[in-house]
Amino acid sequence: MPELPEVETIKNQIAPHLPVKVKKVEYSDVSSSIIKDKEFNPMGKMLLKIERQGKVLLLIFEDEQITISGLGMSGGWRVSPTKVLEKHTHFQIMSIKENGEKVFLAYVDPRRFGNLHFFKKPSADKWLTRLGADVSKDEFTPEYIFERCQKHPGKVIKAFLLEQNHFAGVGNYMASEICAHAGILPDRLNKNITKKDAKKLWEATALVLKGTVESGGTTFSGGYKDTSGSQGAGVKSLVVFYQEVCRLCGRTKVLKTILKGRGTYHCPRCQK
Repeated sequence: MPELPEVETIKNQIAPHLPVKVKKVEYSDVSSSIIKDKEFNPMGKMLLKIERQGKVLLLIFEDEQITISGLGMSGGWRVSPTKVLEKHTHFQIMSIKENGEKVFLAYVDPRRFGNLHFFKKPSADKWLTRLGADVSKDEFTPEYIFERCQKHPGKVIKAFLLEQNHFAGVGNYMASEICAHAGILPDRLNKNITKKDAKKLWEATALVLKGTVESGGTTFSGGYKDTSGSQGAGVKSLVVFYQEVCRLCGRTKVLKTILKGRGTYHCPRCQK
């Protein structure tokens, strides 16, 4: 599932093509399973800019109308000078840049677990309240982590990091990697997370984001692709997730467990 680094990569690749004027809109025969809300029609509107909050993209149109795009398990966007003919393209706009150049922007999703919400600003603002602090932004601090852990003492830290209403942007591979870099076992209870641990988790999050964003996101088998259809190279920066040997100590076999239904990886030497 695309996590913050993958969604950030897509945002950064789309942004240079904006603003554009939408000239044509196409939907697939099964797009109704993806489009959850439609308070406005993008046809004829200016798409001004793109932003990201957690793991969702915000396509901001004129008149304060916003498309929120959640990528689900296999969703992604493509940018092309010609019509995107890729299989599983469910939504596509043909648009014109200020210099007259055509830009095709297409949402592709083989498994159709993603969603598109065409909201007016009040609805978009209300929808976004479900998200906690974006872990790449200034609102995410060691104090924030500690405070959230104290409010939910009975939860385990790795699974807690996946809760988007607390930590917007973190997905499964990131959570394992954050715990590894922080030296914290994934099944440690929140009540045992100290202020010092919270700072380590904050620093670890920044480290994980840096490596994976700079590598264009992380692709596992059959997964995420960027706007050109290319895979991300972020797997090269992973230290425990999908690793046989911990890449922090370089000598300990990584253990895989199932924690709250999700595959979880950790190093028994580096994490306590």
